[in-house]
Amino acid sequence: MKRGEHKTSDFIRDVHPFGKLPAFEDGSLHIFESRAICRYLVAKYASPDSVMLPPTKLEDIASFEQVASVESSYFDTSIFKIAYEKMFKQFFGLGEADTAEMRKSENDLKEVLDYYDQVLASQRYLTGSKVSLVDLFHLPWLHFLPRLGIEDEILSRKNVAVWCERLEQRATWCKVVQVIAS
Repeated sequence: MKRGEHKTSDFIRDVHPFGKLPAFEDGSLHIFESRAICRYLVAKYASPDSVMLPPTKLEDIASFEQVASVESSYFDTSIFKIAYEKMFKQFFGLGEADTAEMRKSENDLKEVLDYYDQVLASQRYLTGSKVSLVDLFHLPWLHFLPRLGIEDEILSRKNVAVWCERLEQRATWCKVVQVIAS
């Protein structure tokens, strides 16, 4: 993708209509957007009793979707804006960081983490007593926080810190981190 293959008309037509990544192919099926890809892979490969599958009980569906929406709309958005201002903007030669935008995004992130801390005060994971796909959606940015210099926002919230540690100790995540490091 360094040569811009994802911006070609064929890629846009066949793989991702916005010419972005990630994109995933499984036979003739083309899926774009990371959360859709994750949900597809879990639905295809998880055992029927897997806690990674979205729940079937109405109340649990509501909880799952609510937290998935918070992650996508508030957590991910805030951290992406911080990363854009602190790192990506300069890396791509797009100018200096907008400190006002960065402060706003950091405050937005604090609000999300405060909410998570309240939720995690009474349960082990964001959707209940067992890890779910929604918890795992957070891992890439959680791993990236030290590079942004904002890991103290996690560490200063006891329940969030314990939750993060629990997620980061998962054997599958440890394998991902090893691959990233190599």
